[in-house]
Formats: sequence, C-alpha cells, structure tokens
Amino acid sequence: MTTISLKIPDDLAARLDLAARERRTSRSVLFREALEEKLDEIANTKAPSLFERSADLCGAGESGIGDLASHPRHLDGFGT
Repeated sequence: MTTISLKIPDDLAARLDLAARERRTSRSVLFREALEEKLDEIANTKAPSLFERSADLCGAGESGIGDLASHPRHLDGFGT
C-alpha cells in the first residue's frame, strides 16, 4: 500500500478524528473510504454534451422567427 502525506486544516483534522472515534476505526480507514467514495462519484458523473452546454444558445434568437436562416422568403436579397 502506498503512503501519502497531506496537509489539512485543523478543523478538518478534528472532524476526521471525531468521526474515526465514533466509528471505532482509524483515520486512515475513514479517509480511504471517503476518498474512494468521492472518486467513484467523479467517475460516474457524466460530462454534459455539447448540446446540453449550448442549449440556451439554440433557437429562434431575438427575431422570434424559427426558420429565419432556411426559409427562402427570408433569404430574398441576401448576399446580393
């Protein structure tokens, strides 16, 4: 097993000690369990798709015309 040293604030260390005492386990066991749970949570979190990230940018825009860029009646004189 690999040993890791880390610095944590005093109040967090006190909370860790208290939780370890209440569970009658070591700080190392408690920390490993918490770290494993957090890493599993991160691994199971799906990143949002491009559509989900840009959904608020899609649509009719300010004109309110849904087919503004595709319907021929809106394209008369465009590009001339």
